[in-house]
Formats: sequence, C-alpha cells, structure tokens
Amino acid sequence: MKKLKILHIITNLPVGGAQDNTLITVDGLDKNRYDVSLMSASDGQWLDRARSIKGIKLIFIDELIRKIDLFYDIIALVKIFRVIRKGNYDIVHTHSSKPGFSGRIAARLAGVPHIIHTIHGFPFHDFMNPVVRQFFIYLERYLSKLSDILITVSKLNLNKVIELGIAPPKKLVNIYSGILFEKFSVPIDIERKKRSLGFESGHKIIGMVGRLSAQKAPQYFIESIPAIRAKFPNARFIIVGDGELREEVEELIHSLDLHDILKLLGFRDDVPEILQILDVYVLSSCWEGLGRSLTEAMYLGRPVVATAVEGVPELVVDEETGLLVSPRDPEAIARGVIRLLENPKEALRLGRNAHNKVIGSFSADQMIKEIDHLYQRITSDHNA
Repeated sequence: MKKLKILHIITNLPVGGAQDNTLITVDGLDKNRYDVSLMSASDGQWLDRARSIKGIKLIFIDELIRKIDLFYDIIALVKIFRVIRKGNYDIVHTHSSKPGFSGRIAARLAGVPHIIHTIHGFPFHDFMNPVVRQFFIYLERYLSKLSDILITVSKLNLNKVIELGIAPPKKLVNIYSGILFEKFSVPIDIERKKRSLGFESGHKIIGMVGRLSAQKAPQYFIESIPAIRAKFPNARFIIVGDGELREEVEELIHSLDLHDILKLLGFRDDVPEILQILDVYVLSSCWEGLGRSLTEAMYLGRPVVATAVEGVPELVVDEETGLLVSPRDPEAIARGVIRLLENPKEALRLGRNAHNKVIGSFSADQMIKEIDHLYQRITSDHNA
C-alpha cells in the first residue's frame, strides 16, 4: 500500500510542550504507512533529539522564527511553499501560531489535499491590547478556512474556538497531548537528588518548569516566595527553564533577596527526576493551552497550584486534582502552596487524584493512535 506523505511544521526545537508533542508524533507514526518529514528552524535544545528519530526527513528553514518579522516571515513563506510544492504531500500538519500562519497559507497555495493545524495555545490572550486581540481572532478565523481540521489539546480550548467563531464544530477534533509515561516512571533516590542540587533532606521543595516568558509569568511565582518562606523557613524553590525574561527574573530575585533559597536551573535533561523531588508544583501562567509540564507533574502525583486559565481547569479540577488560583496573583499562589504544605494528607489526596486523571487520557500511544485514525479518516473520505 502506498505510504501517505506527511509534513509536520513547527517553528524551532527548544524544550517546550508543542515541540515534545510534535517530536513524539513524528517518532511514533508507523513508518510502514507514513513517509514523515519534519520542518523547523535548525536551532533548539532538542535538535539532536529530532536528528536521532529514525525514518523521518528533516527540513530546515531558519527564517521560521518565533517573533513576527515581516522580512523573515515572507522569506519563510516562500521557502515553505517551494518545499511543499516539490514534496507532493498528502497532509501538511502545522503546530503553533507562526507555522500555522505560514504553513497553512503555503500548503493551500501549493494545493495540498489535507491541511491540519494543532492549536497548542492561542496567539491571543485576555491580557493583551483588545484591538490586537481581536485582530488575531480575525486572523485565526481566516486561517481556519484554509484548514480541513483543527486539533485542540483540551476540550475547553475546543469550546473557545467555537464560541469565538474561529471554526465550526465539524472542523474540530480534541486530542490530548501525549506523554511518554515510561520516561517519568523510573524511581529515583529523592534524598540523593536533593543533595545533588544543593538541598538538604529537611527542605520542602516548591518548583515550576517552563520558559521564562510572559506566558509562563514566573515573576508571580517568585513574588509568592517571601510569604511562603515566612510560614516555612525550610522551604526551597526551583525554576527549570530559560527564556527572554531571564535578566528581569534575576533582577527580581536579587531585589527580593531570594538568591539563597531559589535556584534558576535553566534547561535541564533531568526534568522527570526534578519533578519527583517537588513537594508542590506551581503553574503561574497567564495563558496556557493545557500545560505539558503541569501534566507531567500530575502524572508523578505532585500536588499542584495552578492558574485557572484557558485549558488548565480541564486538567486541574479545583479541590479534586489540585488547587486553582487567579492569574497574576502571587498572594493566591502563596496561600495555595502554604495550604498544601500545612496539610500533607490533603496534598497526598490531590496528588493521587492528579495521577489518576492524567494516566487515563494522556499517554503518547493514545495520542498517536488518535492522530493515525484522523489521518486515515480524512484521506479515506477524500478518496471515497
């Protein structure tokens, strides 16, 4: 049987939820049924990971950059169009906002039979200029007309797409972003891991994993620390990740005199191990498709305090699988963390419920199975 030619497009390959989702997908698709290519810029911490995936073709377009730049964006669009026209793909599957813009336009101009876009997060949010926000909503409505299917990573996001008139229900499919559970199922010596990071056995460890960016809003987590420390002098804090706010974050840590109890660890390859030493996981995002590291922490049974934004409440059910707080509210984060540290039985209950919530719906195998089914369905419908 002839293989279906699939092109996945993503901006670049740093450590991130959309990148992890995409790399798991292109790795897991059956290479006896699919001829898989991945297009991205040639940078990012996970570039070697992409190169190690067997049976896929890598295509690098360095003009595929994250921020809006008219010059580079036009060049990227032209290059993507040329690759697609030459590649004769059956499906072009784009990920995130920028590739979703350039990739879908190029694919439609090249006459690709099937165009799929995964909404890992929206390019607009409630804290931006209302005029700019409405512009991006109009843009997404236009781009949805170029798409055959939009994949959301949470049902709350799917409902938001419908409510905003971005796309009709018939174009929408929800597929949860899968996790390689085996990576997170290896037990570790927690005390030894603590010591390796400079912590003592009696320390309570509170942490977050995510880019130092406006979206992840690490400043609100940092601003919650003095109140937590006042109640728990043995509390210590971790932020795993890096990004454009690094300098501002360092200045905030210095101004609050937290350098002795808060560690900025940058990007790490041992996130599954670091998550296991946490007593509480914090998500301080101002907007979030769902929160991949949040999902990973919940799989490991960590009690979580998370902001009630976009898709997060679908995963964190307040008082059942974690605690929800308002965004941009460090005092609320502090209250949530203190409550969990003061009530270990409640923290254990929430952690167990969180694990059970994730394990039933967020496996990588299930995600790949659903994507495979979608590919087969749309191409079969086309050929019928």
